[in-house]
Amino acid sequence: MPGGPTKEAPTESTQLLKSRTTEGTATGPQLALNIVVCGLGTGLFTLPWSLAGASCFLGVGIVAFVLALNAWTIFLLVEAAEVYQAFDIGSLLSHLPGQMGHTLPRVVNFTIWVGGFFCLVSYVIVIADCAAPFAQTISPWRLKALASLLVLPLCFLDQRWLSMTSSLSVAAVVVVFWLLLRLSHDTQEFPSLCLAGLSWGTISMFASMMQTVILQMCVLPMYGEMKDRSPGSFERVVLWSFLILFKICAFFAVLGYLIFGPDVKSNVLLSLPESFSGKMARLCAGASVMGVYPLILKSMVATFHSPGHNSNPATVHFGIGAIVAAVLLTSLCLSDLGKLNIVNGAVSTSVFVAVVPFVVGLHLLERVQQSFTLRMGLLMLLVFGVLGSILALLLDDNYEQELSAACFWKIHL
Repeated sequence: MPGGPTKEAPTESTQLLKSRTTEGTATGPQLALNIVVCGLGTGLFTLPWSLAGASCFLGVGIVAFVLALNAWTIFLLVEAAEVYQAFDIGSLLSHLPGQMGHTLPRVVNFTIWVGGFFCLVSYVIVIADCAAPFAQTISPWRLKALASLLVLPLCFLDQRWLSMTSSLSVAAVVVVFWLLLRLSHDTQEFPSLCLAGLSWGTISMFASMMQTVILQMCVLPMYGEMKDRSPGSFERVVLWSFLILFKICAFFAVLGYLIFGPDVKSNVLLSLPESFSGKMARLCAGASVMGVYPLILKSMVATFHSPGHNSNPATVHFGIGAIVAAVLLTSLCLSDLGKLNIVNGAVSTSVFVAVVPFVVGLHLLERVQQSFTLRMGLLMLLVFGVLGSILALLLDDNYEQELSAACFWKIHL
């Protein structure tokens, strides 16, 4: 036939009949634990500060909304990943038609690198800040160098082994909660709290929460390493993980705001007292962040080392070492965790929550192409995500003073 046979795009009806590139080894519970730990990064420690400008009820509502929005977009990406057997976002986007399939993967991979890079920078800052009370004679740059050396070996582990470090991270967060509860019990007088109000700080709360739980760049490599993987089984993993994250994020934001009030710092750990409980809470928080570092770095490495494809181990190992070193050098120049997370969250929202799910759903999933409702939903998602990102970049403070004036339900415990 002229032009040869035409290659048809895979469809949902044939996806499970395709030969897979590799069989994963990570179980559902192990991946669920890793997903939860991915949400326990530095974004968690900015939530009390963000809540102070958004009010308690609206802030908790934003936590639930952001998690639901991210879960939906993750489901779309995982479904398309199974259809095309592409387990990182760049590889998946390469199946887009025309010029988009050549240009968009490069743009998104660059965003993954930039977003992931500054996430890692914030992790090094937090680890060093947490260790500072225990090493007052050691300079900050030495603490950051030590933190980088400690996380480096973890970056060479696969998802199955990282679930063990994730268990330690979750345990560390539990201890942080317990210590914060002790601090709240010892507090003689609580500051005034705004239960309901509306200010521009709502935008910052949205961006900070997005920074906490935008995991689209992480979940596809995780899905590629899942044992007996299927979109349905992974969706259940995500749902359970996000339910746990909702409880953690909402409770931590409210508890931090309750204890330290409107003047809470953008990194709540810096608001902790120099008491034994405060120092131990910092130490455990630093330990929890160390477990997140390799999970985020893996999403960056996945852009040039897709699961199931051969790659030169020396190149991958060199790349990991170079990333860790570059992150360390950058962390020496930055310190404002709140604004760093807002900017990173805003950029990540427009790309991973708005643009990528929109083009994937519209061009790579049959059921979206055949449903007017789903297409309109993705269009609304695109507009909302891009506008939200622009506003977050322009409004990078928590606007606590504006909320104080606009609060219509305030209490004093």
